[in-house]
Amino acid sequence: MTDHVKFFTTSTVPADYSNHITEITLAYETYGKLNHTNDNAILIIHGFSSDSHVASHNINDVPGWWEWAVGPDKPLDTNKYYIVCANNFGSCFGSTGPVTPPPSIADIVFCQQKLQEELGIDKWYAVIGGSLGGMAVLEWIALYPENIQRAVCLNAGAKLSFMGQGLTDIQQELIRSVPDKGFNLARRLANLSYVGEEFFTEQQLENPDWRLNDFLEEESAMFVERFNCNSYLSFLQAMRSYDLTLRNSPLAKCLSKPRILLVGCLEDILFPIWIIKETELRLSKFVKTNKVIVNSKFGHDAFLMDELLYGKIIRKFL
Repeated sequence: MTDHVKFFTTSTVPADYSNHITEITLAYETYGKLNHTNDNAILIIHGFSSDSHVASHNINDVPGWWEWAVGPDKPLDTNKYYIVCANNFGSCFGSTGPVTPPPSIADIVFCQQKLQEELGIDKWYAVIGGSLGGMAVLEWIALYPENIQRAVCLNAGAKLSFMGQGLTDIQQELIRSVPDKGFNLARRLANLSYVGEEFFTEQQLENPDWRLNDFLEEESAMFVERFNCNSYLSFLQAMRSYDLTLRNSPLAKCLSKPRILLVGCLEDILFPIWIIKETELRLSKFVKTNKVIVNSKFGHDAFLMDELLYGKIIRKFL
């Protein structure tokens, strides 16, 4: 964690934790300034394994996980917007976690909404996230539609694909059944699903000595050193069990409905285009929903890695 991390603690906890957790803490970071009308705040919800450090705060700070997207004159322009990014409930980078039972996507959003209240923000200018963070964006739409003006869901949808569900189940089984090595193997499997085939092909064309197994081992070894295994299992379960339904959502009766943007990538096997279209169909029953389909060799991780393509899309929508 950097010196810029702030902490918020609430004694109002999700129902499943009320008997054994008295309070929940979120680590968060902010960028830019909240204007006098409190209507320029954007909530960024990170993906599976990131943290609150979305970007550097100055030239001496370490780069963040979405460095190209957040900062002066960048797509999420800190000269214009007040950016908030909180480490998700259940994670291992300053927020309360890991926890039992594993938090649902709704639990994660519940805690973020308490942070919104603490910051005195009645309505987010936008809520934006990719992957697990994109699922959380959809949950904001379902639970708190009047609290947001815009919603940007990147490379995520109403549920995981069957491929994604299977990969998630195998990862959980590896971690639980293979002592010592299971976490590393699970992450190697996950890394295969994050980018497109073209990405791997280009790596070998650019460097004939490049080997897939070496790449997977190196990436996984670094990951398991920094991430908590129980938090990993929790977020696998959160994504695996998520299936958006708006049957009981206040969105249908909401007078001030958010603008919605769904972005999907053709090479994404975790959230293929049919899921993006199904999500659009569900949402469009209640509110106009914009959809953009892109082609990127980076596959599921394109929202993190394809800065020119996704930067242009984000700027245009906001």
